[in-house]
Amino acid sequence: MKRASKTAVVLLGLMLVLGCRPGKAPTIPPRDKIALPKIVTGANLRAVGDERRGYGTPKARETLARLKSLNVNTVAILMEGYLENIESVEIEIPNRIHLARIEAALVDANRMGLSTILIPHLYLKDGAWRGHITMSEPQDRDRWWASYTRFIEEAARMSERSGTTLLSLGVELKGMSAELDTRTRFRVLRQKVKKVYRGLITYSANWDEAESVQFWDLVDIVGVNGYYPLVPDIERGSEAVAQRLHELHQSTKKQVLVLEVGYRSGPMSHLKPWDWPEDVENKEVDEAAQAKNWAAILANWLTTNGIRGLLVWVIPTDPDDPASEPPHGFNPLNKAAEQVLKRAFSAYASDEG
Repeated sequence: MKRASKTAVVLLGLMLVLGCRPGKAPTIPPRDKIALPKIVTGANLRAVGDERRGYGTPKARETLARLKSLNVNTVAILMEGYLENIESVEIEIPNRIHLARIEAALVDANRMGLSTILIPHLYLKDGAWRGHITMSEPQDRDRWWASYTRFIEEAARMSERSGTTLLSLGVELKGMSAELDTRTRFRVLRQKVKKVYRGLITYSANWDEAESVQFWDLVDIVGVNGYYPLVPDIERGSEAVAQRLHELHQSTKKQVLVLEVGYRSGPMSHLKPWDWPEDVENKEVDEAAQAKNWAAILANWLTTNGIRGLLVWVIPTDPDDPASEPPHGFNPLNKAAEQVLKRAFSAYASDEG
Protein backbone atom coordinates (compact mmCIF):
# COMPACT_ATOMS: atom_id res chain seq x y z
CA MET A 1 0.00 0.00 0.00
CA LYS A 2 1.28 3.44 -0.89
CA ARG A 3 1.80 5.96 1.86
CA ALA A 4 -0.75 8.79 1.78
CA SER A 5 0.63 12.13 0.69
CA LYS A 6 0.57 15.12 3.04
CA THR A 7 -1.96 16.82 0.78
CA ALA A 8 -4.24 13.80 0.85
CA VAL A 9 -4.13 13.74 4.67
CA VAL A 10 -4.90 17.46 4.89
CA LEU A 11 -7.79 17.14 2.44
CA LEU A 12 -9.19 14.20 4.38
CA GLY A 13 -9.03 16.28 7.56
CA LEU A 14 -10.87 19.13 5.89
CA MET A 15 -13.55 16.73 4.67
CA LEU A 16 -14.08 15.45 8.22
CA VAL A 17 -14.28 19.01 9.58
CA LEU A 18 -16.93 19.75 6.95
CA GLY A 19 -18.93 16.80 8.14
CA CYS A 20 -18.14 14.52 5.20
CA ARG A 21 -17.46 10.83 5.69
CA PRO A 22 -14.48 9.38 3.79
CA GLY A 23 -15.59 8.35 0.30
CA LYS A 24 -18.12 11.18 -0.01
CA ALA A 25 -17.53 14.41 -1.90
CA PRO A 26 -17.56 17.63 0.14
CA THR A 27 -20.93 19.33 0.19
CA ILE A 28 -20.88 22.32 -2.14
CA PRO A 29 -24.06 24.42 -2.45
CA PRO A 30 -25.49 24.05 -5.98
CA ARG A 31 -24.67 27.00 -8.22
CA ASP A 32 -26.70 28.62 -10.96
CA LYS A 33 -25.57 27.76 -14.47
CA ILE A 34 -24.05 30.51 -16.60
CA ALA A 35 -25.47 30.62 -20.11
CA LEU A 36 -23.26 29.50 -22.97
CA PRO A 37 -22.13 32.67 -24.78
CA LYS A 38 -23.43 33.50 -28.23
CA ILE A 39 -19.87 33.15 -29.49
CA VAL A 40 -17.67 30.87 -27.40
CA THR A 41 -14.08 32.06 -27.00
CA GLY A 42 -12.83 29.37 -24.70
CA ALA A 43 -9.93 27.37 -23.35
CA ASN A 44 -9.32 23.89 -21.97
CA LEU A 45 -7.70 24.09 -18.54
CA ARG A 46 -5.64 21.01 -17.68
CA ALA A 47 -4.23 20.29 -14.24
CA VAL A 48 -0.45 20.03 -13.94
CA GLY A 49 1.05 17.02 -12.19
CA ASP A 50 1.89 18.93 -9.02
CA GLU A 51 -1.32 18.90 -6.98
CA ARG A 52 -0.24 22.13 -5.23
CA ARG A 53 -0.78 23.94 -8.54
CA GLY A 54 -3.61 21.84 -9.96
CA TYR A 55 -7.37 22.29 -10.04
CA GLY A 56 -8.88 24.26 -7.18
CA THR A 57 -5.61 25.87 -6.09
CA PRO A 58 -4.71 29.57 -5.88
CA LYS A 59 -2.43 29.11 -8.92
CA ALA A 60 -5.28 27.66 -10.97
CA ARG A 61 -7.55 30.54 -9.96
CA GLU A 62 -4.81 32.96 -10.98
CA THR A 63 -4.68 31.28 -14.38
CA LEU A 64 -8.47 31.48 -14.72
CA ALA A 65 -8.29 35.21 -14.02
CA ARG A 66 -5.56 35.56 -16.62
CA LEU A 67 -7.68 33.74 -19.18
CA LYS A 68 -10.61 36.03 -18.41
CA SER A 69 -8.36 39.04 -19.02
CA LEU A 70 -7.72 37.58 -22.51
CA ASN A 71 -11.51 37.61 -23.03
CA VAL A 72 -11.90 33.89 -22.63
CA ASN A 73 -15.58 33.45 -21.73
CA THR A 74 -15.79 29.66 -21.39
CA VAL A 75 -13.54 27.12 -19.69
CA ALA A 76 -13.48 23.35 -20.13
CA ILE A 77 -12.36 21.22 -17.19
CA LEU A 78 -11.16 17.66 -17.74
CA MET A 79 -12.23 14.58 -15.77
CA GLU A 80 -10.00 11.61 -16.54
CA GLY A 81 -11.03 7.97 -16.36
CA TYR A 82 -8.63 5.12 -17.07
CA LEU A 83 -8.70 1.72 -18.75
CA GLU A 84 -5.83 -0.74 -18.59
CA ASN A 85 -5.95 -1.44 -22.33
CA ILE A 86 -8.21 -1.69 -25.37
CA GLU A 87 -9.89 -4.89 -24.10
CA SER A 88 -10.61 -3.59 -20.59
CA VAL A 89 -14.24 -3.25 -19.55
CA GLU A 90 -13.83 -1.60 -16.13
CA ILE A 91 -13.17 2.14 -16.04
CA GLU A 92 -11.14 3.51 -13.16
CA ILE A 93 -13.00 6.58 -11.92
CA PRO A 94 -11.04 9.34 -10.13
CA ASN A 95 -11.05 9.00 -6.37
CA ARG A 96 -13.01 11.39 -4.18
CA ILE A 97 -10.09 13.72 -3.57
CA HIS A 98 -9.49 14.15 -7.30
CA LEU A 99 -13.21 14.54 -7.97
CA ALA A 100 -13.34 17.28 -5.32
CA ARG A 101 -10.49 19.12 -7.06
CA ILE A 102 -12.26 18.93 -10.43
CA GLU A 103 -15.46 20.21 -8.88
CA ALA A 104 -13.58 23.03 -7.19
CA ALA A 105 -12.20 24.11 -10.58
CA LEU A 106 -15.70 24.20 -12.06
CA VAL A 107 -16.96 26.25 -9.11
CA ASP A 108 -14.00 28.64 -9.32
CA ALA A 109 -14.71 29.32 -13.01
CA ASN A 110 -18.42 29.70 -12.33
CA ARG A 111 -17.73 32.26 -9.59
CA MET A 112 -15.64 34.26 -12.05
CA GLY A 113 -18.59 34.48 -14.43
CA LEU A 114 -17.22 31.97 -16.95
CA SER A 115 -19.45 29.39 -18.56
CA THR A 116 -18.11 25.91 -17.92
CA ILE A 117 -17.83 22.59 -19.73
CA LEU A 118 -17.01 19.29 -18.07
CA ILE A 119 -15.33 16.83 -20.42
CA PRO A 120 -14.84 13.25 -19.15
CA HIS A 121 -11.83 11.83 -21.04
CA LEU A 122 -10.94 8.16 -21.20
CA TYR A 123 -7.25 7.29 -21.24
CA LEU A 124 -5.71 3.87 -21.81
CA LYS A 125 -2.74 3.11 -19.61
CA ASP A 126 -0.91 1.27 -22.40
CA GLY A 127 -0.98 4.39 -24.60
CA ALA A 128 -3.60 3.19 -27.09
CA TRP A 129 -6.18 5.65 -28.40
CA ARG A 130 -9.73 5.56 -27.05
CA GLY A 131 -11.03 5.83 -30.62
CA HIS A 132 -10.01 2.21 -31.17
CA ILE A 133 -12.35 0.85 -28.48
CA THR A 134 -14.93 -1.42 -30.11
CA MET A 135 -16.05 -4.10 -27.61
CA SER A 136 -17.14 -6.58 -30.29
CA GLU A 137 -18.32 -9.28 -27.84
CA PRO A 138 -21.87 -8.57 -26.56
CA GLN A 139 -21.08 -9.48 -22.94
CA ASP A 140 -17.98 -7.30 -22.96
CA ARG A 141 -19.93 -4.43 -24.45
CA ASP A 142 -22.60 -4.73 -21.76
CA ARG A 143 -19.98 -4.62 -19.00
CA TRP A 144 -18.14 -1.72 -20.66
CA TRP A 145 -21.29 0.36 -20.98
CA ALA A 146 -22.31 -0.37 -17.39
CA SER A 147 -18.93 0.89 -16.18
CA TYR A 148 -18.98 3.84 -18.57
CA THR A 149 -22.46 4.82 -17.38
CA ARG A 150 -21.21 4.97 -13.78
CA PHE A 151 -18.35 7.18 -14.94
CA ILE A 152 -20.65 9.61 -16.75
CA GLU A 153 -23.26 9.64 -13.98
CA GLU A 154 -20.51 10.75 -11.59
CA ALA A 155 -19.71 13.58 -14.01
CA ALA A 156 -23.40 14.50 -14.29
CA ARG A 157 -23.88 14.81 -10.53
CA MET A 158 -20.78 16.96 -10.28
CA SER A 159 -21.97 19.12 -13.18
CA GLU A 160 -25.31 19.78 -11.52
CA ARG A 161 -23.79 20.70 -8.16
CA SER A 162 -21.21 23.02 -9.69
CA GLY A 163 -23.51 24.85 -12.11
CA THR A 164 -21.72 23.46 -15.16
CA THR A 165 -23.11 24.89 -18.38
CA LEU A 166 -22.38 22.01 -20.77
CA LEU A 167 -21.53 18.34 -20.18
CA SER A 168 -19.89 16.10 -22.76
CA LEU A 169 -21.13 12.50 -22.65
CA GLY A 170 -18.08 11.13 -24.41
CA VAL A 171 -14.83 11.90 -26.18
CA GLU A 172 -13.59 10.43 -29.48
CA LEU A 173 -15.33 7.05 -29.21
CA LYS A 174 -14.86 6.67 -32.95
CA GLY A 175 -14.80 2.87 -32.86
CA MET A 176 -18.43 2.78 -31.69
CA SER A 177 -20.14 6.10 -32.49
CA ALA A 178 -21.24 5.11 -36.01
CA GLU A 179 -23.16 2.04 -34.79
CA LEU A 180 -26.90 1.91 -34.20
CA ASP A 181 -26.31 -0.10 -31.02
CA THR A 182 -24.31 2.83 -29.64
CA ARG A 183 -27.15 5.19 -30.51
CA THR A 184 -29.53 3.04 -28.42
CA ARG A 185 -27.11 2.94 -25.50
CA PHE A 186 -26.42 6.66 -25.78
CA ARG A 187 -30.15 7.38 -25.56
CA VAL A 188 -30.36 5.38 -22.33
CA LEU A 189 -27.26 7.13 -20.97
CA ARG A 190 -28.74 10.52 -21.79
CA GLN A 191 -31.98 9.64 -19.98
CA LYS A 192 -30.04 8.68 -16.86
CA VAL A 193 -27.93 11.83 -17.00
CA LYS A 194 -30.99 14.04 -17.39
CA LYS A 195 -32.39 12.72 -14.11
CA VAL A 196 -29.59 14.46 -12.20
CA TYR A 197 -28.28 17.16 -14.56
CA ARG A 198 -30.36 20.00 -15.97
CA GLY A 199 -27.80 21.62 -18.26
CA LEU A 200 -26.80 21.28 -21.90
CA ILE A 201 -25.37 18.07 -23.35
CA THR A 202 -22.80 17.49 -26.09
CA TYR A 203 -20.46 14.80 -27.40
CA SER A 204 -16.81 15.40 -28.37
CA ALA A 205 -16.32 13.76 -31.78
CA ASN A 206 -12.89 13.41 -33.32
CA TRP A 207 -12.41 15.56 -36.42
CA ASP A 208 -12.59 12.54 -38.77
CA GLU A 209 -15.53 10.99 -36.90
CA ALA A 210 -18.07 13.81 -36.72
CA GLU A 211 -19.98 13.14 -39.94
CA SER A 212 -20.64 9.48 -39.03
CA VAL A 213 -21.92 9.92 -35.45
CA GLN A 214 -25.36 8.31 -35.16
CA PHE A 215 -26.77 10.25 -32.19
CA TRP A 216 -26.39 13.95 -32.93
CA ASP A 217 -30.15 14.38 -32.53
CA LEU A 218 -29.76 13.40 -28.87
CA VAL A 219 -27.43 16.30 -27.94
CA ASP A 220 -28.02 20.02 -27.62
CA ILE A 221 -24.81 21.07 -29.36
CA VAL A 222 -22.58 19.14 -31.77
CA GLY A 223 -19.07 18.96 -30.33
CA VAL A 224 -15.94 18.44 -32.43
CA ASN A 225 -12.30 18.07 -31.49
CA GLY A 226 -10.97 20.03 -34.42
CA TYR A 227 -7.48 18.73 -35.15
CA TYR A 228 -8.04 18.95 -38.90
CA PRO A 229 -4.91 19.11 -41.08
CA LEU A 230 -4.80 22.51 -42.77
CA VAL A 231 -4.09 21.59 -46.39
CA PRO A 232 -3.01 22.42 -49.06
CA ASP A 233 -1.90 25.45 -47.03
CA ILE A 234 -2.90 27.13 -43.80
CA GLU A 235 -5.25 29.73 -45.25
CA ARG A 236 -7.08 27.55 -47.76
CA GLY A 237 -7.10 24.69 -45.28
CA SER A 238 -8.75 26.77 -42.56
CA GLU A 239 -11.37 27.94 -45.07
CA ALA A 240 -12.07 24.35 -46.14
CA VAL A 241 -12.51 23.25 -42.51
CA ALA A 242 -14.89 26.14 -41.85
CA GLN A 243 -17.00 24.95 -44.78
CA ARG A 244 -16.91 21.38 -43.48
CA LEU A 245 -18.08 22.51 -40.05
CA HIS A 246 -20.84 24.58 -41.65
CA GLU A 247 -22.03 21.53 -43.58
CA LEU A 248 -22.06 19.53 -40.33
CA HIS A 249 -24.26 22.26 -38.85
CA GLN A 250 -26.60 22.01 -41.81
CA SER A 251 -26.84 18.22 -41.76
CA THR A 252 -27.46 18.01 -38.00
CA LYS A 253 -29.52 21.19 -37.76
CA LYS A 254 -27.56 22.03 -34.63
CA GLN A 255 -24.82 24.50 -33.79
CA VAL A 256 -21.28 23.16 -33.83
CA LEU A 257 -18.85 23.90 -31.02
CA VAL A 258 -15.16 23.09 -31.52
CA LEU A 259 -14.39 21.74 -28.06
CA GLU A 260 -10.67 21.35 -28.72
CA VAL A 261 -8.32 22.87 -31.26
CA GLY A 262 -4.65 23.60 -30.90
CA TYR A 263 -1.30 23.75 -32.64
CA ARG A 264 2.15 23.11 -31.30
CA SER A 265 4.61 25.98 -31.45
CA GLY A 266 6.71 24.10 -33.97
CA PRO A 267 7.20 24.09 -37.74
CA MET A 268 4.57 22.35 -39.88
CA SER A 269 2.30 21.75 -36.89
CA HIS A 270 -0.71 22.49 -39.10
CA LEU A 271 -0.22 19.20 -40.98
CA LYS A 272 -0.62 16.84 -38.01
CA PRO A 273 -2.02 18.96 -35.19
CA TRP A 274 -3.04 15.83 -33.26
CA ASP A 275 0.56 14.80 -32.58
CA TRP A 276 1.64 15.12 -28.97
CA PRO A 277 4.80 17.20 -28.37
CA GLU A 278 6.56 14.12 -26.99
CA ASP A 279 5.90 12.15 -30.19
CA VAL A 280 7.25 14.54 -32.82
CA GLU A 281 10.83 14.13 -34.01
CA ASN A 282 11.42 17.82 -34.65
CA LYS A 283 11.50 19.60 -31.28
CA GLU A 284 12.27 22.99 -32.82
CA VAL A 285 10.32 25.89 -31.35
CA ASP A 286 8.50 28.05 -33.90
CA GLU A 287 6.18 30.55 -32.23
CA ALA A 288 5.45 32.29 -35.52
CA ALA A 289 4.06 29.09 -37.04
CA GLN A 290 1.72 28.57 -34.10
CA ALA A 291 0.55 32.20 -34.24
CA LYS A 292 -0.06 31.97 -37.99
CA ASN A 293 -2.19 28.85 -37.57
CA TRP A 294 -4.28 30.52 -34.90
CA ALA A 295 -4.75 33.69 -36.94
CA ALA A 296 -6.07 31.68 -39.89
CA ILE A 297 -8.63 29.59 -38.03
CA LEU A 298 -9.84 32.46 -35.85
CA ALA A 299 -10.47 34.54 -38.96
CA ASN A 300 -12.36 31.76 -40.73
CA TRP A 301 -14.03 29.53 -38.19
CA LEU A 302 -15.52 32.11 -35.84
CA THR A 303 -17.08 34.04 -38.71
CA THR A 304 -18.85 31.00 -40.21
CA ASN A 305 -22.57 30.47 -39.75
CA GLY A 306 -23.39 27.52 -37.53
CA ILE A 307 -20.07 27.47 -35.64
CA ARG A 308 -20.79 28.46 -32.02
CA GLY A 309 -17.13 29.01 -31.16
CA LEU A 310 -13.99 27.16 -30.11
CA LEU A 311 -11.86 26.24 -27.12
CA VAL A 312 -8.08 26.41 -27.13
CA TRP A 313 -6.11 23.26 -26.41
CA VAL A 314 -4.49 23.52 -23.90
CA ILE A 315 -3.72 25.78 -20.93
CA PRO A 316 -1.93 24.21 -17.93
CA THR A 317 -3.12 25.36 -14.51
CA ASP A 318 0.40 26.77 -14.14
CA PRO A 319 1.24 28.05 -17.63
CA ASP A 320 4.42 29.81 -16.46
CA ASP A 321 6.18 26.66 -15.30
CA PRO A 322 8.43 25.29 -18.08
CA ALA A 323 7.85 21.79 -16.73
CA SER A 324 4.12 22.02 -17.47
CA GLU A 325 4.67 21.38 -21.17
CA PRO A 326 7.65 21.32 -23.58
CA PRO A 327 8.46 24.69 -25.25
CA HIS A 328 7.27 23.30 -28.59
CA GLY A 329 3.94 22.23 -27.07
CA PHE A 330 0.36 23.45 -27.46
CA ASN A 331 0.18 26.07 -24.69
CA PRO A 332 -0.10 29.47 -26.47
CA LEU A 333 0.51 31.61 -23.38
CA ASN A 334 3.81 33.49 -23.12
CA LYS A 335 4.19 33.06 -26.87
CA ALA A 336 3.28 35.07 -29.96
CA ALA A 337 -0.04 33.22 -30.25
CA GLU A 338 -1.25 34.69 -26.96
CA GLN A 339 -1.58 38.15 -28.50
CA VAL A 340 -3.32 36.72 -31.57
CA LEU A 341 -5.90 35.08 -29.35
CA LYS A 342 -6.31 38.17 -27.20
CA ARG A 343 -6.99 40.44 -30.18
CA ALA A 344 -9.48 38.04 -31.75
CA PHE A 345 -11.28 37.20 -28.52
CA SER A 346 -11.47 40.92 -27.66
CA ALA A 347 -13.24 41.61 -30.94
CA TYR A 348 -15.87 38.95 -30.21
CA ALA A 349 -16.24 40.18 -26.63
CA SER A 350 -17.14 43.58 -28.06
CA ASP A 351 -19.76 41.93 -30.27
CA GLU A 352 -21.22 40.14 -27.24
CA GLY A 353 -21.45 43.40 -25.40
